[in-house]
Amino acid sequence: MKTKGFIIITITVLILALAGCQEANHEAIGGEASLRLHLTSPRFSHRALLPSTEALTIDHFDIVAHGPQNKSVELTSREDEVVLGNLLIGWWTIEATAYNKSGVALVSGSVKTLLSTKTTTANLELSDLVGSGTLSLSATWDPDQVADDVALSVTLLDQEMHTVALDAPVLQTAEGTTTISKELPAGSYILTLSLSSQGVVVSGATVALRIIDGVTSSDTLELVIGDLSTEYTVTVTNKTGLPIQGSVECTPKEPKAGDEVTMVYTPTNLPEGVKSEDLSIHWYCEGEFVQEESDTYVSIPSAGTHRYDVIVNHPTLGSLGSTSILFVMPLGGEGGE
Repeated sequence: MKTKGFIIITITVLILALAGCQEANHEAIGGEASLRLHLTSPRFSHRALLPSTEALTIDHFDIVAHGPQNKSVELTSREDEVVLGNLLIGWWTIEATAYNKSGVALVSGSVKTLLSTKTTTANLELSDLVGSGTLSLSATWDPDQVADDVALSVTLLDQEMHTVALDAPVLQTAEGTTTISKELPAGSYILTLSLSSQGVVVSGATVALRIIDGVTSSDTLELVIGDLSTEYTVTVTNKTGLPIQGSVECTPKEPKAGDEVTMVYTPTNLPEGVKSEDLSIHWYCEGEFVQEESDTYVSIPSAGTHRYDVIVNHPTLGSLGSTSILFVMPLGGEGGE
């Protein structure tokens, strides 16, 4: 479930032989043909945690083709189909880079193909994410709700679930703030924060984010510290607007202390061709991993407010998504996550 997806540009080669060459060898040196590029590309990705939808949407492609006798062709296309006329028959190397409306490169790829009367199609896979960007995330919490030994654990994973090294954050304990900064290769990441006081986890969050070339992705994440309450409320929040969005339903609707609570995640915007069983689903409570590969999580929450995060992924490039829920358990019993 962790493999990269790609965008495919389908290249259709239309051979239009010149007059006088139709009965001879069409692949002879000096023969010419037209190359029809048929571009079929969905949106590169929807919004992740930090960049806007527009920043992750392909606006145009820059295409460069190099062929026999040092011939080359360059063009920019926003259309589904582009015809390059009078190309020499022979081997051509075609490179394409996708850009957003601001001119930021998103993904690129290349293919070497033979232009001839028999070779009429080739696939150009855009699977190389371009460049690097900067993560700058501020985290805040209420300093009046933690002890002087407050600590923040931060973990960053790439889409292949490999750990990415981060410098330990410097906490402004009096203000209850910190900033997490890192220059990262373009791609999708999972960021997990866990806030502890007196050695006990009091809050946390797990979010999906996207990095694109030359862009500083910045946002502020509030770490809510749950307090005990005699009222039961469930607030469903999805602040990320990620490619895979969803909702979480809880049963029972009005639990009592000590009750077993069942949470069920349901995706709401699956891309065409993607099924629920294709998703990789991971559950986190207060930033700590609790369960994987299931759309259902069952627990007996302790009294107080708890944040649950559901991280969803499928093989399409840039598919990481997250859905969060704040859950309040009433007083009156002891339980665990």
